[in-house]
Order: sequence, then structure tokens, then C-alpha cells
Amino acid sequence: MTQLPVLETCPKEMVYGPCGGVGLDGSCEVDRSHACVWHTAIADIDPPTLDELPHKSDIPVRTNSRFERMLRAGHFTVTCELNPHDSADATPMVEYAKTIAPYVDAGHVSDNSLSSPHMCGLAVAALVQNAGIEPILHMTNRDRNRLMLQADALGAHALGVRNILCITGDHPSLGDHNTAKPVFDLDSVRTIEMMVKLRDEGRFESGERELVSTPDFYIGGAVGVTANPMALRPHRMARKIKAGADFIITQLVFDMQLLRDFMARVYDLGLDEKVHILVGVGALNSPGMARAINKGTPGVVIPDYIIERLEGVPKEKRKQEGINICVEQIQELMEMRGICGIDIMDLDFRRWFPTPQIVEKAGLANRPKLEKVE
Repeated sequence: MTQLPVLETCPKEMVYGPCGGVGLDGSCEVDRSHACVWHTAIADIDPPTLDELPHKSDIPVRTNSRFERMLRAGHFTVTCELNPHDSADATPMVEYAKTIAPYVDAGHVSDNSLSSPHMCGLAVAALVQNAGIEPILHMTNRDRNRLMLQADALGAHALGVRNILCITGDHPSLGDHNTAKPVFDLDSVRTIEMMVKLRDEGRFESGERELVSTPDFYIGGAVGVTANPMALRPHRMARKIKAGADFIITQLVFDMQLLRDFMARVYDLGLDEKVHILVGVGALNSPGMARAINKGTPGVVIPDYIIERLEGVPKEKRKQEGINICVEQIQELMEMRGICGIDIMDLDFRRWFPTPQIVEKAGLANRPKLEKVE
């Protein structure tokens, strides 16, 4: 894949376009006083051509994971976020995984989310797998170079992990260790290419050594639907598909009109025929949470009408109203062409766990039974 020209230095070493943290005003995720170097530089660059890529239904089976089989079978797939705790004791996480397992087809295991240290995602993936949830392990470039990313990928496979999500990650300056030195040896597009090379060619990224045994991975990428420049987001998603992504997960989406605008461009480019797309959703517990996300979560936009709706009910009913809004969104997504499933995020994951209620209320609680392909 041809690398795009970098006109200035990006703090996250992005070489295929802007990250998902660009502000609504076009400002850089790392320094809001400066414009993103990509924001205007590539606005007129065309997306890569994907005509040579097969339809998603014709792509060879990558793994025997439930997540992949659900998507290939055309079932509306339900995943959730399993955020590693700030603890050396995994018991609460494992117990929660057991509780949530009947409601979801797979669980995302984040990797030092929001640029703050948590329990190691690789360990959590193994633990929740034993508790009955198939993990989707996040592989973040922020903290590891290509040596460690490949080493972790092989270790994950040895532990039974088959689904991985390649993401660039938030800059350390946004977290609670804001003087930590970032790595950003690769961005997410190049990481997808590297993981595909491990799987399909049986070679390390350098090309100089072959693997004795190749990993079977179902490889994903992410897209910030409501991150600026919005017109460019389908193009960046196309680059991840061309790099070899089997599925795409969006960042949290609350503004359905922006999602419809995004999907209209996706249809124009034929991207929905090339990859399985899942949309990130979540229940807000208050207007204050909504405003805090708008202010502090890069690339996420919560429209005023949702905040006003939460303000319009008594405080004791706001959590339920947040669930209602989320369910209404899911029901709309289920009718939207090209949307293959959802990723439910518990937005107050230390105190409030509404995912089972959301799944029940959306009519998705009876997950399909699938036989493993031998």
C-alpha cells in the first residue's frame, strides 16, 4: 500500500491519515492549540480502490471463533467491552464475565484504555475466555513497537485468542501518566498489514524469518465515525480494509444522522460489501456524563437533543432513560444496511453495568447456537 505524504510531523506518527482524536474544530488530539497536520492536507485524496478484493462472504474462513462464525452466518452480532480493572485481583472481572457471557458473542479486552494503566489485556483475555466469553484482544501501538506487537500476537494465539483489533491508541498525554514516553512505531493500518503477514505468509514483519507455526487470526480495525474530518473517515476505513481487516468496529456513536451520512459514503464506495461493520453504542447515566464525554473523549459527539432528553426526566429515572435511548439506537441499527452488529460499552464501568438490560430490552438476549466447524 502506498504511503501518503506527511507534510508536517504528527505526534502519533500517523502516515495513512488522521487518528480518531481530531477535535470538531480540526485540532490535534495531543495539542488542541494546533491544527491536526492531516486535517486539510489530504482532504482531496481519493480512497484506495478495493475492486480487486472479494465480497466479504467470499473471504476464506480465518478461524473457528464464534465471533467470525456469527458474522459470516449473517446474525446480528453482539459484543461488549470488558475493561481490565485497576487491580492485581482479577476475581471481579472474571465474575462479571461469567454474568455477561450469555448475553454476548464476544468481549473486547481493551489495552490501557484512555492512556492509563490497567491490568494487562493479554492476561485478561485468557481469564475471560476461561470464564466463557470469547475475547477480542486490542493490540495498541501506543505502548509497543513491532517486536512486542508480534510477540504478544503469537502469545495470544498460544493462549487461545483468535480475534484481535489493531488500533493506534490515545496519546499518553491524555492519560494519568501524561509524561510517559509514547512508542507509535507503527499506526493501526501498518499493524493490520503486519498481522496479516504473520497469518497469511507465515513471516515476521521484517520478512527475514519464517514462523514454524502460523497464527489463525480474525483481524479487525476501528473507525471514528464522528471524528473530524468526517468526510475522510470512510477513506481511512477503506485503507484498513485494503490492509486486510476482516471486520471494523466504530467508536461510540450517538449522533445517528452523522452515522447515516457516514454509511451513505460507505455504500457509495462499496465498503459494506467488503467488510463486516459493528457500531459502538452505550447507555448514558446523566446529562453530566454526556457533557464530560463530549469534552473529554476524542472523536465522540453527543448531540444536544440527547442531553436535553436526559435532562427532561427525574434524576432517579435518568439511567433507565439512557438505556432506552441506547435500545432505540440499536433497533435502528438492526434495520440499517451494512451494519452487522453492535459493541456495547459500559460507560461507567466501575459502578454501572447495564449491558444485560440493554441486550434484553433490545430483544437480543437469545443468542444463536452455533456448531463449531471442524
